[in-house]
Amino acid sequence: MNSSLYIATTGLTAYQKKLDTISNNIANAETVGFKRREASFEENLAISIENQKAAQREIGRLTPNGIRAGFGVHMDGSKMILDQGIPKETNHPLDLMIAGEGYFQVGKQQGGTTETFYTRNGSFQKSPTNNGTYRLVNEEGYFLLDKNNRPVEIPNETELSVNEAGRVAATTQQIGLVNFTDPQKLINEGDNLYRFTGTGNQIFATTSSSIKQGYVESSNVDLSKEMSDMITTQRGFQFNSRSISFADQMMGISNGIIRS
Repeated sequence: MNSSLYIATTGLTAYQKKLDTISNNIANAETVGFKRREASFEENLAISIENQKAAQREIGRLTPNGIRAGFGVHMDGSKMILDQGIPKETNHPLDLMIAGEGYFQVGKQQGGTTETFYTRNGSFQKSPTNNGTYRLVNEEGYFLLDKNNRPVEIPNETELSVNEAGRVAATTQQIGLVNFTDPQKLINEGDNLYRFTGTGNQIFATTSSSIKQGYVESSNVDLSKEMSDMITTQRGFQFNSRSISFADQMMGISNGIIRS
């Protein structure tokens, strides 16, 4: 009976985590450059069941020796789905969209060093400096980096103009787009920013993608699919909840028989 309770409980926990993943996707359906995630599951370590030695007492009730029984399930993680979002034209010169694979590099000043994060969100704003230029920053104030990991800076009197290769017309800088040998090692730090947990040699400059000025990338969340997945997941959650209730009733009956 205890195993029935445990297995159903692992199912409840796994379904709850999947619901959390779906809810996060739905909440970010309008977030620029957001990539949806899909939950994946693994079976808990199975156990091998051996028959009792007194087989003559279990005639007609024996299972094959060594049969393996599952012992519940757990959420193995959530995979980021990298499909391109639909381009959305804004006609705003500070909006940039990556057409293809890759990520913008944005920096945050931490003491005397620059901490680098990665994002698909190309919605930027002007941030003036003390030397007659302005930087491109996101909503959190992180500044856009060029291919040499330096802040992109444009003269104050100049409007931003970027070609498809990412070259800034008023300067010699080129916006640095990078990609990863394993993008699943990107950890979401919130605010649509990612930190890479792999090694430096797994990061490389991408030349197969282009930049479109005056556009942003919509999220790749399909609300109809997310709602369908939510209904299915809620139904699975309810089934596991009922399993716990039935197992509890069976334990009550067993205890009643023992006491009598």
